[in-house]
Amino acid sequence: MVALDNSAIFGSDHKVPRLKLTLGPLVGGIALLAAALVLGAVVARGFGENGLRLGSQLAWRYVCLVFFAALSSGPVCRIASRVFQTPCPESLSRKLVWGFCASYAVYLLSVFLPNVIQLSAGATLMVLFGGSVAAIMAGTVAPIRLNGRVLIGDKTRRAMLAIATMYFWLCYALMALARISGPHRPDVWYGFSLSLMVAALLLRYADRWFGHRAQTQPLAV
Repeated sequence: MVALDNSAIFGSDHKVPRLKLTLGPLVGGIALLAAALVLGAVVARGFGENGLRLGSQLAWRYVCLVFFAALSSGPVCRIASRVFQTPCPESLSRKLVWGFCASYAVYLLSVFLPNVIQLSAGATLMVLFGGSVAAIMAGTVAPIRLNGRVLIGDKTRRAMLAIATMYFWLCYALMALARISGPHRPDVWYGFSLSLMVAALLLRYADRWFGHRAQTQPLAV
């Protein structure tokens, strides 16, 4: 799981900007699209159980795509910058992480709100735990400051981000494996989502390889 460390999101530079309330249109657009998918499914299928289930399913799959984008954008940008000498937007990965957390919150709401009265213990635990991990991920992707003081040390913050990243990666990978091997109706999505998680790992390893090669390659005279 070394490939899922926080440098897949942060990059090699430890100097990251402070967390701001205004994160730009990208984060809001990602969250709004998740909400639109849920509402569109509910309107298309009705406000019954089928519509709500479809809305939650679409939101879960959409969030998976955003998670893959957040994981892979940093490695892809750095590899492209090394190969093609193109600039790498350092803030893109962090904004995608915030967008993932926001869209994941929409997914949790799509699970929680329709069954708020009769929500099962397992679903309640999933919502609370998943929401807590997403909040930790959103809060540790950039330094947290109060009155000019850093609240969480850099090593601790990056370790917390790495653990949160591993948790969501395992959620998508293990669910895909369970659906592929279990007695469920065939659904190509789970094979596709598992391929995305594997591709994210391969991109991270490729990023490490390029970085190590750049450090060890002798300078041209």
